[in-house]
Amino acid sequence: MDGRDLPKDPNPTWFGYSIGRWDGDTLVVTTAGFNDKGWLDSAGHPQTESLRITERLRRRDFGHMDFEMTLEDPKVFTRPVTMKRERLLAPDTDLLEDVCENERDLTHMTGGSGLRLSPALLATYAGVYELPSGREVVVTANGDMLFVRGLNEPKLPLLEQSETQFMSTANPTGYEFVKDAQGRVTHLMVRGAGGDQKAVRKGTSPTQPK
Repeated sequence: MDGRDLPKDPNPTWFGYSIGRWDGDTLVVTTAGFNDKGWLDSAGHPQTESLRITERLRRRDFGHMDFEMTLEDPKVFTRPVTMKRERLLAPDTDLLEDVCENERDLTHMTGGSGLRLSPALLATYAGVYELPSGREVVVTANGDMLFVRGLNEPKLPLLEQSETQFMSTANPTGYEFVKDAQGRVTHLMVRGAGGDQKAVRKGTSPTQPK
């Protein structure tokens, strides 16, 4: 905020380097100098060292803030991407603890149903599921946890809601495994704000009931 420019040859970091300036009553924050070791968001969009983020924050009145963010990364996007949001003041609230994906076992996760499924059951859900678009959803089991990965997405842990229903820890997408009369998992229902999608299982896991 003291008028200096961004570093000309920065040592890339996880969060980059930020400078700020006032444009009238709007605070403009520009960030660059990222490394390429992280994901752009929880949905798994990639980023490179070319990423540049410009944020514009304007307090419209007490309790309301206009927020605009523009992403520029010519190695990922064909053009700049701009998102606009309204931020609302939430008085008398606390900052809540977040959970890192690096927690590898369910006992360290929060927000679950308290239900505990056996590793043997979870292993029967592991496999590759194909959506109507041709995209694949890969489900893996590691001990007492399931993980899901879609196209260009990181591996995200799932929290069980029932024996067959799970929720992502990073987005509101839900997953339901559907079995046939013999107890074999035939497909996966991916539930989201845009509607439900059926992902058909490709092949059979060695741990599946025969």
